[in-house]
Amino acid sequence: MLFINKASTRFDVLERELRTQNQYLMGEYFSIADAYLFTVLGWCRFFDIQLDGWPALSAYMVSVTERPSVQAALSAEQGTN
Repeated sequence: MLFINKASTRFDVLERELRTQNQYLMGEYFSIADAYLFTVLGWCRFFDIQLDGWPALSAYMVSVTERPSVQAALSAEQGTN
């Protein structure tokens, strides 16, 4: 699948960056780029893409998911406030 191959190549780039850079995409602070990447990576489940092959991306998802603001947003999205 062409889409999966393109996504995989981009995930490889992100994996290298997150492994060698700070905690977030633009440095040590959470930015809109992180919010968008978190959203896009969340779509992987709809395409049956597992992030196991990209441990830094997997850890990134866990880290972002644990942010209180993200927890609040996810809760509001699910209507569990």
